[in-house]
Amino acid sequence: MTALPSDDAIREGLARVESLAKSDRRVRVLEAIGWPREVEERFFAGGADALPEVTYEVDRDALRDRVRELDAAERSFDGDHPITLWLRSSVASMRDASRMVLALGTAEFSRLSKELYGGPRTRFHGGNERNIDLARHVIDRLRPHGTDEATDDAHELLDAEAMAQSLRARVATEYPGMALAVLVDPDATAKVVAGTSRVRVRADATFTPWEADALWHHEVETHALTGQNGAAQPEAGFLRVGGPRSTRTQEGLAVFTELHHHCASIERLQRLANRVLLVDMAEQGASFVDLYRHLVEHGAPAREAYLDAQRVCRGGLVAGGAPFTKDTVYLAGLLDVQAFLSAVVREGFRDEMELLVCGRIALEDLTALVHLRRRGILQRPRYIPRWLRRWRTLVPEFAFLSFLDSIALQRVQEQYAALIRTATEV
Repeated sequence: MTALPSDDAIREGLARVESLAKSDRRVRVLEAIGWPREVEERFFAGGADALPEVTYEVDRDALRDRVRELDAAERSFDGDHPITLWLRSSVASMRDASRMVLALGTAEFSRLSKELYGGPRTRFHGGNERNIDLARHVIDRLRPHGTDEATDDAHELLDAEAMAQSLRARVATEYPGMALAVLVDPDATAKVVAGTSRVRVRADATFTPWEADALWHHEVETHALTGQNGAAQPEAGFLRVGGPRSTRTQEGLAVFTELHHHCASIERLQRLANRVLLVDMAEQGASFVDLYRHLVEHGAPAREAYLDAQRVCRGGLVAGGAPFTKDTVYLAGLLDVQAFLSAVVREGFRDEMELLVCGRIALEDLTALVHLRRRGILQRPRYIPRWLRRWRTLVPEFAFLSFLDSIALQRVQEQYAALIRTATEV
């Protein structure tokens, strides 16, 4: 490993990446691949049996110039110190976002998507387990295996305006200094979508109480919070965006917060797992209409089926074979984050743990960020999420869970085989 760059060299590199990030604001992959509401209206007006017609407005000449500029900037960072590698990777992530937008509506878009996010059959850290294996495992474990008399209490649903008001109130109470606009948007595709300074709630959406809580932790207390923390860094403001390379960690961290706060419902995890299967179906040739019909046949409301099929086909080919693979990162990222926390959450590492929310980062960035923090170049995060603020309850939890790694759980499960057989008998 090369020697640690000087403070002046580090600051010069940070300034260069920040300049590139500011000129990159027009390149937002998720915004570029969004389908206008008219596409949905035409699909249902036509009987929901024809492939959607989607066109993407792309300035290809400008994007090609941008890719060349970022290629040159990436090559200009010499050396293999973690800070240098991180700066180079940050520039490469901007370049990769431009490459994806440049490839919209083609099979190349899907190939790049798989390169950046992985796919259903991507393996975990060189092992045999794949994303689709994790998804199937989750679906099987969540499937009812017995007949229960116990039921949940009745609950009232929140409409979009009530959800928006709830989010505004929580921001004002828990993060009073956070400038975050919450608005109801009829064009939002997901139920709640968070950026750095704005949260949009889909106008026709309704929410169970636990779903509202989960979306608070996922969208506001993770995505908006890390974006605002990144923007507040005096010398590394580009951490507000992250780029495609940070997506797996950011979505995994967001799902972790849902689980940690006990608001990730059965339906929520089933849906995340089923989306991996949908991406796999599309890779194997299923079209948008095939995905839509599959979801409706399995009980999904028509609009929810449309939106989930759209998530998989946006940016790629609606005829099948070339999906957007981002939906495979949620469970895979959760596994990454859970493994990381099991290894690193311990007394004496609290400062390092805070770096996890200092911006929109990838787990592999943390070594470089530790170097920057120790040299006083990177500041503490402005906002700390509740799960991390409660350090004295977090450390004991992971101290206990870490011991499970040394136990052969299969033997433990065999002890309860009789109970499971009895419970599943009809």
